[in-house]
Amino acid sequence: MTTHKITRGFDLRLAGAAEPKLQTASEPARVAVETAEFPGIKPKALVKEGDPVTTGQPLFLDKLDRDLVWCAPASGRVAKVEFGERRFLLRVVIENAAAGGGKETFAGLAKPTGDRAAIVKAIKGAGLWPLFRQRPVGKIVRGDTPPVAIFVNGMDSAPLAADPAFAVQGRKADLQAGVDLLQKLLASGGKVCLALRAAGDHQSDLRDLKGVEVHDFSGPHPAGLVGTHISRIRPLKPGEIAYTLRVQDLARLGEWARTGKYPAQTVINVAGSAATTRGYYRVRQGATVATVTGGKPIQGDVRVIDGNVLHGRAIAADGHLGYYCAGITVIPEGTGARDLFGWALPQFGKLSFSRSVLSWLLPKQEYVVDARLNGGHRPIVNIGAWERVTALDIYPAYLVRAIQANDIEEAVKLGLLEVTEEDVALCTFVDPCKIDVGKIVRQGLDLYEKEG
Repeated sequence: MTTHKITRGFDLRLAGAAEPKLQTASEPARVAVETAEFPGIKPKALVKEGDPVTTGQPLFLDKLDRDLVWCAPASGRVAKVEFGERRFLLRVVIENAAAGGGKETFAGLAKPTGDRAAIVKAIKGAGLWPLFRQRPVGKIVRGDTPPVAIFVNGMDSAPLAADPAFAVQGRKADLQAGVDLLQKLLASGGKVCLALRAAGDHQSDLRDLKGVEVHDFSGPHPAGLVGTHISRIRPLKPGEIAYTLRVQDLARLGEWARTGKYPAQTVINVAGSAATTRGYYRVRQGATVATVTGGKPIQGDVRVIDGNVLHGRAIAADGHLGYYCAGITVIPEGTGARDLFGWALPQFGKLSFSRSVLSWLLPKQEYVVDARLNGGHRPIVNIGAWERVTALDIYPAYLVRAIQANDIEEAVKLGLLEVTEEDVALCTFVDPCKIDVGKIVRQGLDLYEKEG
């Protein structure tokens, strides 16, 4: 076991942490699977409105890889198949039979047996292949090149994020079955690397897993990001790829490998200063937000975020939990709010990376933040703030400039393939120029894919 100490970064100490108590949420009346979370796919619907479906039945596939499907997270009837421009599939909504006391039925899914190609096909057919993300690029794994390593993230240092180790307590059998499955996907000599929080509680099940190489990480955010883990454990060489997934995804894979049933239940946390309830919930994938917020849509001037405040995505208060959802954060929107005298006051109650705001004198205080930008966009001014919160060995300011100049060759030399949006989310937070660094990085990665 190796311990890695991260020194560059910044922890956002936000009010509204979830209580470490696990509850089972009620069954949602409807569930949905949306395509917006999977950029680069060309979905084709396999069901139509009114069709009966069972849990684990394919709902749509990717025309670029017809073995890759997304499955129903509940049994019931297809309520809506929504299309956007040019008949692009947006989402499939299912009326959940279990919400009305009906019995849940499961589609027959093939278990992972045979050689690597057969196992990959089985995972795709079970609707679980999207759980794997590929590095570089940070999207669904494409192609059949075996990974040189698989990184399982068992920690999360983002503000108010769920504790992955707590979310998988009591699932050691599923976790071990998942590890055994990952071993069959590796290239020769590859390893499964598990990242955990140094001196973290309730991690015994994870530390006892066989077939994994455990690495401990400590320090401020982004110590809990998989990009940070890769840079410290096994940096990728040109032409190499790695798979990444979260420890809860590992448990879902193991559950399917053991039982042959689609793992429709997941554990998320609800946090944030504007959340009506806070805690951990075992909930059905694709459930409505109201399922974990007291049964009613959240009211008021708030922002509901699928994920965390740094690199989550805003969703409607009556929307659905995403495929990758590990937590919901609810914060005030701040519409129309103004600060008296603005920057001219000491502002002990405002969270900031800059020491021009005197809140740094209160290192343990928790802060209530809202979604205001607090300023307008400006040209990039390189004052070194980005570098002070970037744990990777790159120069983010020069990388962004290379991307904006469409010089992808130079961007690759500057570390484009080492990062995704979440790795530079702190740069956006600390930037006085209000630059969306993650959006620019994604544009660079998309251009790299297009030209590659």
